[in-house]
Order: sequence, then structure tokens, then C-alpha cells
Amino acid sequence: MTGSRFFAACMVVATVATGAIGLINIMKLRLRADDVGVHIVRIERSIQESKKELDALKRQRDFAQDTVQLIQRVGDDLKPPAPEQVAWLRITPGISAANTKNKIVVSPRMTAMDIAFQPLADQGGTRTR
Repeated sequence: MTGSRFFAACMVVATVATGAIGLINIMKLRLRADDVGVHIVRIERSIQESKKELDALKRQRDFAQDTVQLIQRVGDDLKPPAPEQVAWLRITPGISAANTKNKIVVSPRMTAMDIAFQPLADQGGTRTR
């Protein structure tokens, strides 16, 4: 009996020792992970600071080269023309009445619906359904 008790006690001690060693290794791993996380945060902060410095330098360069004024000039070119620069076309009433007499201009959605509900003779078909 003493041999089996000794064996059982050795197994319990080995199990507890294995658990303790595993716990210590997990704690070390967590400490390393924390260090890596802190290092990553430092790198991200330094990248953000570098981006801010780069943006400030780009703004200074743009100001020195007057590219801000160039952008404003391009924006001025995209504005609609003044009314006195526009050439207005006048359509005589006879021409406009002739065009609108045969066709009534409606939105594309309404024309499809109108065509669908027209009698078959208007659609070009002679058959009845």
C-alpha cells in the first residue's frame, strides 16, 4: 500500500508542479504581450505625430508656393457664367407648338406606364387579348 500511496502522492505533486509552471509561463506570456502592446501604442502615437508634422510642412510648402490661390482660381473657373455672358436662344411659337402637338413630353417612368395602358390599336397591335 505504501508504494501506491507514494505513487499517488508523487502524481499529485507532479500535477501541482506542472500547473504552477504553466501558470508562471502564462504570466510571463501576458507580461510580454503587455510590453508588445505598449510598444505598438508608442509606435502608433509616433506615426500620428509624424503625420501631423508632415501635414504642417505640406501646408507651409503650399503657402510658400501659392497653391492655395491656384485652387481658388480653378474653383472660380468652375462657377457658372454671369447672365450677361450667356447667349439666350428664343424659339418661335410656331416651331415649339408643332413639336409638342404630336408628343407630350412626360417623364420616362410615366411614358412607360402610359404605353402599357394604351389601347392595343395605339400600340401598333391589332389583336385583342
